[in-house]
Amino acid sequence: MRCTSRTLICAALSGSILAGTPRVTGAYTPDNHELYVVQGAQICERAHAITIEKKTLAKMIEGVREPDKKSLHALQMIKQRIEWGSYGKQRDISIVRIAAQALHGSPNPTRPVYTNSAEDREKLKKTIRMSRAELMPDRLGLDVYSYDTNQAVRNKILISASQFLCVSFAHKSDGQSARQFGYMLHMIGDTYSASHVQRSAPRGSPGKCGTEKIEWHFSMDLIAWKLHVPADEENKDWRFRCIVEHTANLMKLWVNGREVVRKEVDKKAKLNRANEKVKETMILLCNSILREDPDVLRRPAGGAAAGYSSASGSDNWEIFREKKADKSIQPVGLTGVEEAKAFGKMVNDRLKKNGSNIRFWYPSRDMKDLCRGLDSFSPLPAPLKCTSQEIDWAMQGSDMVRTMWIPGRTQP
Repeated sequence: MRCTSRTLICAALSGSILAGTPRVTGAYTPDNHELYVVQGAQICERAHAITIEKKTLAKMIEGVREPDKKSLHALQMIKQRIEWGSYGKQRDISIVRIAAQALHGSPNPTRPVYTNSAEDREKLKKTIRMSRAELMPDRLGLDVYSYDTNQAVRNKILISASQFLCVSFAHKSDGQSARQFGYMLHMIGDTYSASHVQRSAPRGSPGKCGTEKIEWHFSMDLIAWKLHVPADEENKDWRFRCIVEHTANLMKLWVNGREVVRKEVDKKAKLNRANEKVKETMILLCNSILREDPDVLRRPAGGAAAGYSSASGSDNWEIFREKKADKSIQPVGLTGVEEAKAFGKMVNDRLKKNGSNIRFWYPSRDMKDLCRGLDSFSPLPAPLKCTSQEIDWAMQGSDMVRTMWIPGRTQP
């Protein structure tokens, strides 16, 4: 049976679903984000003898919860949870949600499926398609292409983490400093939600946190939202245990980094110290938290695995029909380079047209892997270095760094 928009029973069902819909978030629920911060602070005190003051922890929690603050953009996700004909559907993502995806550990949406128009046929010729052997046997036959590789996604996350840290270390306000660190924790924490990122389990028994690896960054245009939310609410599995442990270690580095940077009076000295301390956290992120194998890094980002993709679960409203098999939706390749650049320009143009002060940016596919070769003896890669402007904004308490939308750096 399929409901129609004209039936009263369908309207009644829709109303009941909306009334019972769990909160709609980017990944982990705000309560789960708060929980791993609180538990991380407890471990930090026990394991590292570092106590996070209550008022500092409160501001950190404000920061870690803020990216999931309810907004009109959440209505788009609610609609997608109750629409019919949802199986295998590629959905629209609002412009602001596109700009925010990396702050939730996710890639850009995949490119809309190419049509048979003359323009699309020409663009299709410039795509970089994966070999048949690289495609998953359980994939849905939907040929979607990605604008980015997983390497670009991880580079984006690392650069954003660097910016949050630079501002946090140097900010004159204790509260704003803690909030900026909270923004970073939210972004990293979301990569541990099973509905956003597929990871291999940590090795050993019990699994040793830091040995788990990222295998797939899911994009939100191809997610089944009714299956997404339960994973956001999970806090009893190894993923949650590991993000708690990693949070404690990140807190240790943050407390030390903020103390060292704040002791410096001169802006140049602060900049140099901040870069030293940023490097310590980048090494931890690369070596323990955001580990990815080379073959994963080069793959097109986005899509979603069976069990989380829009080709999973029962089709909305098809109550009495036999459930279809869960299938993955795997990108079959990358768009042409110029089309990827045009996508970024389109997002920025629309943000500007809508009067938003958000500026969208994404690392080039040509940017090297920022984790490669990074250790205590190597220099911090240029894209991860704090800028003099960021330090100045932080020292002055500028409105430019009062939110999670820190202006993007000029990328090499």
